[in-house]
Amino acid sequence: MKQTWRVLVIFVVLMALWNTIIVKPIKLFTVFLHEIGHAFMAVVTGSNITGLSIYFNESGHVTSLPKDWLSAFLIANGGYLGSVLFAIFILVLKNTRFKKYIIGFIAIIFLGVTFKYSGIISFTMLYSVIFAAFAIIVYMIQNERLHDWVVEIIGIGSVTYAIYDTFVDTVLLQVNDMFGLFRVGPMPVTDAVLIARLTHIPAVVWGILWLAISVFAVYAILFRKKGGSGRSAKKY
Repeated sequence: MKQTWRVLVIFVVLMALWNTIIVKPIKLFTVFLHEIGHAFMAVVTGSNITGLSIYFNESGHVTSLPKDWLSAFLIANGGYLGSVLFAIFILVLKNTRFKKYIIGFIAIIFLGVTFKYSGIISFTMLYSVIFAAFAIIVYMIQNERLHDWVVEIIGIGSVTYAIYDTFVDTVLLQVNDMFGLFRVGPMPVTDAVLIARLTHIPAVVWGILWLAISVFAVYAILFRKKGGSGRSAKKY
């Protein structure tokens, strides 16, 4: 129960501070995972990746050469769905004997992906190096409580990113574009827009679907039952 409340507090605080400079390093982390989700689906579908970048303004992109329609569809879906799956993966591993390897493994992935697809002279490389240095510092401190907090923050941050971005950048913007409620400038070409072009299903539908999956993931993380919990001993 204590851990559930801690995760809930982290989620609420991140949502409240999402557009502040305080959360920027975490947002960049989640954007990186988002782009890795696209890249992962490109690899799975056998499509070539020609570049991967994140930027200080919290945007990012993966450029790839999809093999066919299905590949393009899966790659476009890989971002937000990947963010949620990575978050679940991180938070599940936190409760296993592998938790001490999570931050270091992520740092290695970031550096490897950056060397292969982003180049040495890039903001993506700068962020990867900074994250790797941060991971080394956390390991050097050797404080298990600090390590747990870091893992939980980056895990919940990934789900927060998926929820906030799908709701604001996809659902709200698409609804506004449909009804012309406010002037917000040109409509950005989001993942949902790309999928809408592929499927001819409105982008807002995909945004709502991603949002539902993200909210369900938060519920599953906050209220999942621990093994053996709630069971009383029985004699046979």
